[in-house]
Amino acid sequence: MTLVGPHRDDVQLALDGLDARTQASQGEQRSLALALRLAGHTVVTELAGTPPVLLLDDVFSELDTRRANALVTLLPAGQTLLTTATSLPEGVVAERELLVHDAKIDEP
Repeated sequence: MTLVGPHRDDVQLALDGLDARTQASQGEQRSLALALRLAGHTVVTELAGTPPVLLLDDVFSELDTRRANALVTLLPAGQTLLTTATSLPEGVVAERELLVHDAKIDEP
């Protein structure tokens, strides 16, 4: 177990001056987390000179339609792997789609 490092830091985020941990809705909290993830992806892309694979697991489950559509428009160029328990929102152009049902993987 590592006892020091950035993963051990407490980060406080605020929305309109209020602590996002206690005052933001689940959608707002999810949006903040996704904004941080996308910002990190941008930093890595700039430092490495090539975009890394972006993995987003079940990102649409707690987003309303407006937030889901906003995320779709902000997805960076490059390879992105999305998982969802629901259907993909409008605007997602999947190069390949896999469905998992009863522990089996199928292509529609």
